Order: sequence, then C-alpha cells, then structure tokens
Amino acid sequence: MTDKLNKHDCEMQLCNFSDIRHIFEDFHYRKGHMGGGISQCFAMLMNNELVGGSVLGKPRHESKYKNFIDIRRMACLDDAPYNSESWFLGSIIKYLITNTDYDSVLSYSDLTQGHIGTIYKATNFIESGQTSPTKYVEWNGKTYHMRSLTIDRPYSYEMRKAVDEGNATVKTGEPKIIWLYDLTKRRKKRRSKVFLKTYGVSTLEEFL
Repeated sequence: MTDKLNKHDCEMQLCNFSDIRHIFEDFHYRKGHMGGGISQCFAMLMNNELVGGSVLGKPRHESKYKNFIDIRRMACLDDAPYNSESWFLGSIIKYLITNTDYDSVLSYSDLTQGHIGTIYKATNFIESGQTSPTKYVEWNGKTYHMRSLTIDRPYSYEMRKAVDEGNATVKTGEPKIIWLYDLTKRRKKRRSKVFLKTYGVSTLEEFL
C-alpha cells in the first residue's frame, strides 16, 4: 500500500459492525468486544478496499455528556497511508455535522497505551481534562474494560471465573485524556458561510 494518502482514492461509508469487527480484532488494543450500545459504524475504503473502521455510541456517563456521541473504537490497517486516521475522523465529523443533531463528539486517548491524542489534535478536538487512572482486565492476550466483569454476558462469567482462579489479571493504568469536538459551533460557522456566500458579502457588517 502507498505511503502517501490520496484523498481522491478514499471513501467513507456507513456499515454494520460485522463488516469491520475484524479490523479491531487485528489492529486495536481493545480488540472486537464492544461493551454498551452501538449507534453508528463507519468503514474507510481506499480504492474499494477496506482499510479502517470506527464505531460510535452513547457515552457511558450520559447525565454528564447529554446529546454527545462517543467514538468507541477507531482503527486503520497498520500499512494504511500516513494521515489515514485523521482523514477518516474528519470525514466522520463532517457526516455528524450534516446528518445528526448531536451537540458534541467525545473521545479518549489512553496514556497507558502511549496514545497522546495526535489524531484529535490534527482534527481540531479540544483537550478537556483527564479521567481517573483506569483499571482494566488482561485475559487471553486481550484488554477489557473493568465494566466487562459486571455486565450480563457469557464471556463476563468466564472472565470473572478467570480472575478468581488467577488466569486473568486486574491492572491499574494511566488516566485517559478526554477530547471534545463542538459540532454545534461548527454548524453555526457553516450556516454563516452559506449565508454570506448567498448574499455575496464577506462579513455580516457588509450585509447590514
């Protein structure tokens, strides 16, 4: 695969989770298990070849993040061209601005994994603090959120048993950086640009 990203070769599509699950299994440290609901899934194609996937869902703390959408997973192939993820995320943002009424996008970068949020800085997210140090479970070579121990799923029963028997380990990691993107503000800017273009002026003062 080429090292240089050609935007004309790229396409973003809505998809089903089953279409992109293998991307997370192979290229995301949290693998393919998704705790909580899924709202939307997106695929990134390059010359009609699947090179990335993303899953969005409701934030876990809905009372705090009302009318937000959370980027639950995002991953691209290891040999995808440089800037593939930022193009993909930017395309998702454009879709959300045009096709949804969410107020903001929420995401996290996991310092335990050495993720400092480069992709979010590149797409104009705002750093908005950090979580408490995160606890997670390592089991069968995969990393799971602590919540996986408490939900009502068959693999959760097996995981709890593995922890009790010493075959899975609960660990404490670093905090996660919280990132926010204000969709409402971006929509207002877009409407203003359309208004000014419609009336052939460059500022509201000229129109008034």
